[in-house]
Amino acid sequence: MNEIALKRIDLAERSSNVDWNGYARCYDLLCSLNPAYAELIQEFRSFVVGAQLPAGARILDLGGGTGNFFCDALPSEIASTSELMHLDADAGMLAIAKEKYQARGLRVRTIHRDASRSVFPAASLDCVLSVNALYAMPYPAMILRRAYHWLRPGGSLFLVDLGRIQDTTEWTSFLVKSNARSLGVFRTLRVLLNEGRVISRANRRIADAQRSGIYWQHSTEQWRETLETIGFELNSVRPVYRGYSDLAYGRRPA
Repeated sequence: MNEIALKRIDLAERSSNVDWNGYARCYDLLCSLNPAYAELIQEFRSFVVGAQLPAGARILDLGGGTGNFFCDALPSEIASTSELMHLDADAGMLAIAKEKYQARGLRVRTIHRDASRSVFPAASLDCVLSVNALYAMPYPAMILRRAYHWLRPGGSLFLVDLGRIQDTTEWTSFLVKSNARSLGVFRTLRVLLNEGRVISRANRRIADAQRSGIYWQHSTEQWRETLETIGFELNSVRPVYRGYSDLAYGRRPA
């Protein structure tokens, strides 16, 4: 992605009609029915085990939502010995995450702040995690540049970002097929007609914001180019989440 395109993303008017609080209340139930989301959880679990983080590692979940990746993807030996930080701009998401952390006995510093206004000391983090959050943040390229400087040399990076517009009808069909055998068709449809309707409405508004340039939209190659231009050393870049999102993991060069 060229510098002009990055600037256009950064200077886009930051407003949308997405009800993130309503989204937060239904998010976890829909995630529990979504095999593609479970794959992302497992992907991060495998990544963080292989990253060989030092004892006392400082890990930031940037746009951490309802806290699923710290709760469900971190092995207990890493969670118990690391300094965990969760940053999110939405109070509803953060409140749910806090409850889950307390129930799991996880010590997590929660930060209610816009990521574009957040500053961590240079080279102070051992790992930065962000899953399907950057696209909706103000100035995503600037935030990625900051994340580069927040990481210590050799620090690890795990990113997934929604790059393409989601087809809500196609997603509904996928979730019905994925859950019909275990939950039954009628129970699955009942969830999708209640909580699923809230998520679908939010996803349509997210799509509108992507089309208008309010939210970031990118191809896998543009995603790779953006991260490499910033200076990250990437070990893997590929489409995930049924092709709607892009994954990248790597590190800040030592």
